[in-house]
Amino acid sequence: MLGRVTLFSAISFSLLSVCLAASVAEAQSGKQWKCSAPGLVSSSYTGGSTAYIHLSGFATGGTYPVTKKGNVATGVTANGTKFTCRQ
Repeated sequence: MLGRVTLFSAISFSLLSVCLAASVAEAQSGKQWKCSAPGLVSSSYTGGSTAYIHLSGFATGGTYPVTKKGNVATGVTANGTKFTCRQ
């Protein structure tokens, strides 16, 4: 039983290390996305088909579809505000 626990711990630690290393490598290589829009409070985009955009005047943000071309993704919020995310 101790062998299984040790093996499980080693595998878990290895997976965690790989995930952390990938996150650090992404951050260091400048592959983070930065969004801009008029009145932008906060945003989140990771390269997928949607971005989270929170604009001033609203209690929370929303998730909106984007059109991605290379290292630029663009979209429009529900109230018509255009936003751009760049890598």
